[in-house]
Amino acid sequence: MRMVLFLAALAAFQVPSALAQDSTPACDGDIAIVRISAIKPGHMQGFLAAVAAHKAWYRNHGFKDNVIVASRVMLRDDKTGARKYTDAEIITYHIRPPGSAQTQSKRDAAWDAYVKQYRDASDLKNEYMTCMPKLVP
Repeated sequence: MRMVLFLAALAAFQVPSALAQDSTPACDGDIAIVRISAIKPGHMQGFLAAVAAHKAWYRNHGFKDNVIVASRVMLRDDKTGARKYTDAEIITYHIRPPGSAQTQSKRDAAWDAYVKQYRDASDLKNEYMTCMPKLVP
């Protein structure tokens, strides 16, 4: 009886994973999650700390192939033409993110902590899953 329950539970975890794989179109580059976040006033450093904690969580849990970067947005001053970084918005890229089937069982207090850091520092404006072309060094 225990074996039947174990196999049923195992099958339940495998079905969503297979469905998720089938629902993503083929990509000849790298899957990337692109997020545009509005930074709460005075919280840019807190957001960048969340990005560092996010990366650390993946490395500390054995994920080595994904890349997480934050890209500061530059705005152009209409009068002077000068460009400067804004502290109001940022774009993040999570390249080759592991699927939830790989991460779900590993979520812990450190996961909750970096998610809280993001929420305390920002509001997610948009999120896209993209097929990013392979970058050539």
